[in-house]
Amino acid sequence: MDRHMSGGLGPVDSHAARCRERGDAEHRRSIRLHPVHPDRNLVLYVQRIEAAGWQLTEQAFSDDGAHRRCSMRFARTTG
Repeated sequence: MDRHMSGGLGPVDSHAARCRERGDAEHRRSIRLHPVHPDRNLVLYVQRIEAAGWQLTEQAFSDDGAHRRCSMRFARTTG
């Protein structure tokens, strides 16, 4: 995943930024959580998407036997 800086807000998820620029109403992502630091991994990921102009609205966790996953839905923020 490539990242860029946005107005001093820190790293931004470029895919989320493109979806916002395109005018999408929502953004969905699913990630495999890091086996050693799942919370830190998830927090950093959500922060990059929120920096691109999205707000986390829904989150679900699953385990496929090999990996823990987190599915997320984001809504556009105003502005």
